[in-house]
Amino acid sequence: PENLLLGHDNGLLLGDFGAALLTRTSAMLSTQTIIGTISYMAPEQLTGKPTPASDQYALGIVAYEWLSGHCPFQGSLAEVHHLQLYAPPPSLRTQMPALSPAVEYVIMKALAKQHKQRFATVLTFAEALEQASLHLQAPPRPLYLAAGGGTQGHAAALATEAILAPSATPPLLPTVAVPASEPPLPETIARNTPRPSRLSRRVFLGSLIGLTALGSSGVLALWVKQQEEQSARATLPSPTASPIPVKSNALYTYTGHQDQVFTAAWSPDDTYMASAGGNTQTRQGDIGVHVWMAQTGQDVYVYPGHSMLVRMVAWSPAGTRIASASEDSTVQVWDARTGNNPLIYKGHSDKVLAVTWSPDGSLIASAGMDKTVQVWDANTGQLKISYTRHTKAITSVAWSPDGTRIASASENGDVYIWDAASGTTQQLFLHKAWVGSLAWSADSTSLATVDYNPDDSVRIWDISTGTGKSIFSDAPANPVNTVAWSSGDSFIAAGYDKNQVRIWRVDPVEQILTYTGHHASVLSVQWAHNGNSLASSSFDKTVQIWTLS
Repeated sequence: PENLLLGHDNGLLLGDFGAALLTRTSAMLSTQTIIGTISYMAPEQLTGKPTPASDQYALGIVAYEWLSGHCPFQGSLAEVHHLQLYAPPPSLRTQMPALSPAVEYVIMKALAKQHKQRFATVLTFAEALEQASLHLQAPPRPLYLAAGGGTQGHAAALATEAILAPSATPPLLPTVAVPASEPPLPETIARNTPRPSRLSRRVFLGSLIGLTALGSSGVLALWVKQQEEQSARATLPSPTASPIPVKSNALYTYTGHQDQVFTAAWSPDDTYMASAGGNTQTRQGDIGVHVWMAQTGQDVYVYPGHSMLVRMVAWSPAGTRIASASEDSTVQVWDARTGNNPLIYKGHSDKVLAVTWSPDGSLIASAGMDKTVQVWDANTGQLKISYTRHTKAITSVAWSPDGTRIASASENGDVYIWDAASGTTQQLFLHKAWVGSLAWSADSTSLATVDYNPDDSVRIWDISTGTGKSIFSDAPANPVNTVAWSSGDSFIAAGYDKNQVRIWRVDPVEQILTYTGHHASVLSVQWAHNGNSLASSSFDKTVQIWTLS
């Protein structure tokens, strides 16, 4: 961008957006000049509500441009304005197949539409980008599947994935056993604040950090708004706009499964789905994990490693591996493109019902019928923590997006919040009935839980205060099986026993949509990372992709 200048020592100098515009003559204030500036503006800045994270978004655009040679959004002023507000950035790796998934992930996180989903600070973004760029390897060859019928093969290719070197994995945590005789919990427990990590100073990162002075321009935002209002083109609604449309569009129904589908998960780039299940009578049947293209249903691969029903699948944050938890008492971690190089974790003594990745992809937490949550190294399988506070089978486990906590729920209604590094219990949320699902908000400040208590089927818990509020209830007439939080934290999706998925606004509490495409109980629901599409799986043997419109 023209606001970036090189000083005498080759350091980056930045002129403020607003100052740059206001000091130009009217002749220089051309449409092309403003388009050049709007290309780096965050969505909230365009709507007149800039935050400190707006600077990070602009820096992310610059990094995107450095790598690809162009900004992610191009076109007329009105078009760029619209794309900045509503469209996800085009994949960098589509343009640069050799680029590491970790680098793309870091940049795309900085370009999240919701400012709370970006890194906590620009410095954190710079550190993450540095770490991602230090461990690049030559990318493996693309996967080309043999053409053929059935779910085992089509002529398809997944994007080439570059794998982080083992040295990218943070130092291993010590193995910690958390006994059931842990001291009683205090009434109020302060949130732990992670220690800031030391930054390795490099010229490249120094230049990035030097861009933190990016500022907002109310004059420009007003001008853009006036221009857009004069445009005759139709605009798409923001996923979190108010009021939100109350219709849903079914995009695709995947029918490749022969038995009930217990789980379905989006890849981090929303391009692929992984889904699995099995026969609830025999606990076997179609127990392969199906990997397929989300928009077309084209099969990519079916992973055949398990011997019993698969209860949950989860993609690694980089999108290169999938972890699958099964009633055969194993968690298997395997290459998402080929199914090769499986790591089979056998630490559990009974059925495994839940699995989750740490946000940095280095660790996995799994839990199930043996009443333990086990945290282990995703590359070696080495056990780090065995959390044994639960007294009944554990039905759900979730890692907080900020990486500091793990939440685990059991069939007796106990939900524990505990430190992910030490296994120390922080909070206990009590429910009157069996808790079957839980989900963190994107900012890690709240937790949604589902139980079968008629009074409060879904509750939202404030992690800092330990207080909860009921969102909605239909149990026992129509129990809720699963819950998911939208990427912007504004909406809750709940899957019901009576074939429905309902969308609820969190604040103020309001039901805005009921999706009725399934013909049997909904077992899982997950929002796409774009915040507008959803995937739901069901006893009707389908996975349905649908969107708010």
